[in-house]
Amino acid sequence: MNRSQPNISVLIPDSQDHKLLVLQVVNCLSLHKNIKIYVMSSDRHNYLKYSRFVKHLSYYPEKDDKNWLSNINREVEKYAIDVIMPVFEFGIEKLIENKDLLNQKDKLCILPSLTHFKTAQDKGLLYLYLKANGFPCPESIITKPNELPNLKTLKFPLIAKPVSGFGGGQQIIVLNNNDDVIKYSKSNTFSCNAIYQNYIYGYDLSCNVLCDNGEITAYSIQNSSLFHKDDVTAQKGFQFINDLELIEIISKIMKSLEWSGVANIDCRYDEKEDAFKIIEINTRYWMNVDASAVANVNFPYLHCLLTQNIKPEIQEADKITYLNLKGLVRQVLKKPTMVFKIGFLKKNTPLLFALKDPLPMVYKFVWRTKNIIVSKIQKL
Repeated sequence: MNRSQPNISVLIPDSQDHKLLVLQVVNCLSLHKNIKIYVMSSDRHNYLKYSRFVKHLSYYPEKDDKNWLSNINREVEKYAIDVIMPVFEFGIEKLIENKDLLNQKDKLCILPSLTHFKTAQDKGLLYLYLKANGFPCPESIITKPNELPNLKTLKFPLIAKPVSGFGGGQQIIVLNNNDDVIKYSKSNTFSCNAIYQNYIYGYDLSCNVLCDNGEITAYSIQNSSLFHKDDVTAQKGFQFINDLELIEIISKIMKSLEWSGVANIDCRYDEKEDAFKIIEINTRYWMNVDASAVANVNFPYLHCLLTQNIKPEIQEADKITYLNLKGLVRQVLKKPTMVFKIGFLKKNTPLLFALKDPLPMVYKFVWRTKNIIVSKIQKL
């Protein structure tokens, strides 16, 4: 770390929405000793309070948005906060919408406009935007809840999913014929629209970016290598790569959206057309964000610097293979001798984070185990 970098106090106000993701953001920020981390939560049992890197966790019972913003103002004043950094969609959207209710709104981390945030967040709106602006994407049809799609422009197999409200591969399904489509349409319980897309034969890539008014200031590209079940679910492992053609496409999209802040763009390489296709944009921090920090692109820290008007040179990730903890366990079960590869474990997995700050994960395991036991006893 450059000794000239300023001390920065960061407030994460939405830690109850996705605690594991927030823990990964904390992991990233913990790599820099000039950062002090403060957290707000409406969950009294939030295990982040046991992190040795969280300076203080403040509990506030969940109420309305106005009350939440008032509590943020209180925390900013009490702890002399420099950067307010929401990490999940709900908190990000609330703060974009209600920025004027912040007493010191200049301390809110750089974020996109509300219009572009909503366009990118909704898979249906994003498809229409990409299509209208000539960006590569799979042919798609958008339907209202429980409405059967007109599939004249699509070919089986199809991918179907809700346009919002789910992430990490949840609620995504492959449909192989008309019977599958009818069954899917009648059985889904989500209230938002659904999107049907041509299945792309190829492989997944994810491009993570940090932008300043449409200009990419840092990025990493992940080529998926391990999956939970199949190639529409969340990653257990991946390899960081660089692809100038893909980053050029992403750069044009981010510039057209005048994007500020972070985003995670899911892409797929179409082997039949020899082309990249944009699938969706996650308008928040993403799972395994700490992997990029291990690969020397620390998005949360760089986000703080940009908010403080400190703009570093464009950064790209080291080309390493990375396994998250689930992926690591899977590989160790296949090849037990991997536990002796200390260099790999330190530089290619999050194990070092877990060893440096074990209590949050220990508490999470104990609390979850307790709840499972209590639930089983109650069913007796």
